[in-house]
Amino acid sequence: MTLSPTTLAAGTGAGSPVVAALSGAAMAILAVLGLRHGRQVFAWTKRTRATDDDAKDLDDADHYLKETFEKLCELAQKPCRAADLAPLRRLRHLIGACAGQLEVIRAELGDVAQHLEDYLATGLPPLTGTARVPQSELDAHLERAMRQEHARREVERAVSRAQQRIRVLRKA
Repeated sequence: MTLSPTTLAAGTGAGSPVVAALSGAAMAILAVLGLRHGRQVFAWTKRTRATDDDAKDLDDADHYLKETFEKLCELAQKPCRAADLAPLRRLRHLIGACAGQLEVIRAELGDVAQHLEDYLATGLPPLTGTARVPQSELDAHLERAMRQEHARREVERAVSRAQQRIRVLRKA
């Protein structure tokens, strides 16, 4: 069966270009919305990844701070020589490295590292091996031991402040 020109003309109406234009506009709007959504998802993923990385670094710093606090508690009210303080040197360097990596807690960790450095400098010299030690030497030794204990307490306070800051950051 052959189609006559009048049958073909009846199938083409004036509404077809309007429908095509509306379909094109709808597709363009959907494409723009899809791109915006993709950008938002990408930004959210980037933020989440950065937050996860910071959380891992905060966990490392918190672990080093706990280890430092435990060691400080072992050394409490006990005069220490430089050899007794050796484990704290390693922790001082680890905390200093964490301070370099974590911008949000750099000041607190730097404060802990500085106080640790001050504490490590208070290592007591050995007493002379004579049977009788002069009173002036004993007084000087006692004074250094008291300075050492004060420096240890300052480190404890700095560690406590840094741990508190980490807790606040984790809640946020």
